[in-house]
Formats: sequence, C-alpha cells, structure tokens
Amino acid sequence: MKQLFVTPFLPQKNAPQAGHRLAYDYLIKLSAESELDVLIVSRVPVDEKAVEFRANVRNVYIQYVSRFDLIPSFLANPLTFSPRLFSRYKPAIGKFLCELVDRNRYDTVRLEFSQCFAYAQNLRDRFHDGVKIVMCAHDLQIQVILRVKSIEGWLFTRQTFMLEQRLLKLADKVLVLSSKDAQLINGLYPGVGTLQVVPISLPAFLKEVRRSKDTVEKGNILFWGAMQRRENEEALLNFIDTIFLPLRRRGLQLKLFVVGSDPSDRVKRLNGDDICVTGFVENPGKYFESADIGVVPLLSGAGVKLKTLEMLAAKLPVVSTPLGAEGVEHDGTLLNVCEIDEFQDVIERIYRGDPVNVNASVAYQA
Repeated sequence: MKQLFVTPFLPQKNAPQAGHRLAYDYLIKLSAESELDVLIVSRVPVDEKAVEFRANVRNVYIQYVSRFDLIPSFLANPLTFSPRLFSRYKPAIGKFLCELVDRNRYDTVRLEFSQCFAYAQNLRDRFHDGVKIVMCAHDLQIQVILRVKSIEGWLFTRQTFMLEQRLLKLADKVLVLSSKDAQLINGLYPGVGTLQVVPISLPAFLKEVRRSKDTVEKGNILFWGAMQRRENEEALLNFIDTIFLPLRRRGLQLKLFVVGSDPSDRVKRLNGDDICVTGFVENPGKYFESADIGVVPLLSGAGVKLKTLEMLAAKLPVVSTPLGAEGVEHDGTLLNVCEIDEFQDVIERIYRGDPVNVNASVAYQA
C-alpha cells in the first residue's frame, strides 16, 4: 500500500512541541506498514539535516507558504474563510498535491493536523472517491477559537464552525486523540464518517524518570510546555501573578521551574532565585524527578494536553484546570482538577501534606 503523509510541521523525535513529536511517532509507524512519502507544507525553512525520518520513507517533498497566502483565500470567499483552517493552504500546493497523487498512485492521503485539512477539497474535486482521505485532528479548531479572547473569535467563529464541519465530512476516516474529542465531533458535526481514537505515545525520556523521596525537592513546581504557544505563556504569567507569588508571600518555600522551548524575552526576564526558566532541554527528566508538584493552569486551547499526560506518567502530582485535563483519564490520586481560583488552596494542601479534596470528573489509568 502506498500512502502520502501531509503535515504542516516538521515531525521530529525530540521536537520541542509535543504534537510534532506525536506526528513523528505516527509517521514512523506508518512507514513500517506501507510505502510512505511525506509532504511538508511549512511556513519556515526546513533544514534537510533536520529530517530525521528520511531513511524510513521513500520521498520527502517540501512546499512553502507565507501569511500572505491567506489573502487570496479570503478574497475568494470571505464568508467561508477561516484563518486557522487556511493557514497552510495555497492553490498551487493543492495542484502539486493532486499531481503527486496522480503520479504516484497513493491509496491513502493522510492529512496530519487541521492546518492541512483544506487540501481535502482539492483531492475530492480531482479524484472523487478514487483516493482514501484520513484526517488526524490533534485539536478541534472551533473549540480553540471559542476560547481565544481575540478579534479572531469575534470575526471567524461561524466560518470556522461551518468549514471544519464541511472538511471533516470529506474524510473517509477521522482520527482523534481522545474519546472526548470523538464525542465532540459526533455532537457538533453529525454526519462525519468513521471516527477512531488513536493511542498517544509518550516521550522516551519518561521511561528513565525515577521519582523518589531522594530526588523530589519539596516546593519545586514544574510548568512544562512549549513556550512559543500563546496559551502556555498566558497561563504561566497568570499563574505567577495570581498563585505563585501570593503563595511565596504567605511563606511557602516554592520554586518554579519553567521548562520548555522558545520562551519569550518577557518570560526569560522572570528568571531568578525563585523562578528558573530553562528554555529547550534535550532531556528534561531531572526536572520531572525533582518536582514536587506539576501545574497545568491553562485557560485557553483545545485537545488532549500531552503535558498533563506526561507529568502523570512520571507519577508527578498535577494541579490542572478543567481545560488542562480535557480528555485525560485519571483515577483521582495524582490529577487534581480545579478552577484557577482554587489553585492556591490545592497547592498549599499538597505542599503541607494535607488531604486534597478535589472532585475529579474522569478517571486516569496509570
């Protein structure tokens, strides 16, 4: 069987972004099952030396888009335009994709991440049912846009809803990362075809994490995530101002470790005695081993939060907002789900060794 894997990001084994690491794992598994080609539709230059999977696939094609490529799509039909779902779309690449399919006779085209879903329309227009389309939805974009407090939410909510529904219905199969996302699609977009929940593989470094009373430093708090993502930076800054610093002023000997790639200058300036900003770390295992508490204070975003799964897999007690725990199954012993205004109380209880009474809505299997 021949497959084409289309992705808007470069999948890498140790990518700073969890979703890119997950895409790498899916790509490698597919390459063992079929003859696989990869098409990367990127906004940034792709270094050939960074394509780690080249030996696992037949061909790697790279096409580029820019933010200016959004303009023709908007002008063509502003009433159905969604910037998120057109962020990697370019008519010339749609033509290139169809030519690839025609020339190489792929049985399946897999569109990884929502940013690539718009190309499904090109495929259906050209081949009708002659090629199988699989979409892997890491996030539901309507959920993302509803939670973003920006002009995008005011202008493009309806368009995003209508377009995401139409595109998902073009797929022969839609892959999601949690049963919760499957339920959301069934509820929001009736008529979408086959839905399948796919397993989430965790980073290899977690297998080496050994937490014990000798490694854990009382009061160490871990904030783990790719810092170039706006929702992570917003969550961090709010956590520091409304939770971390007030707890410090109340006498709790806490130290916050911000571990993740590409922190902004604003975040870097927080680095000091009580806050450690590491930037990208090749092997973050030591921070997982020394942390006393993990926090996921997210207030926006969508989809399963891999950071939450990863900290739980390391047996780290986690305090999370309901949004940060979406789609995460837990048994209530490690994951404490509460609203952001309850974080201070829950963290202080864990710090002092008191019982934590937090109502959990789902169950995690460790």
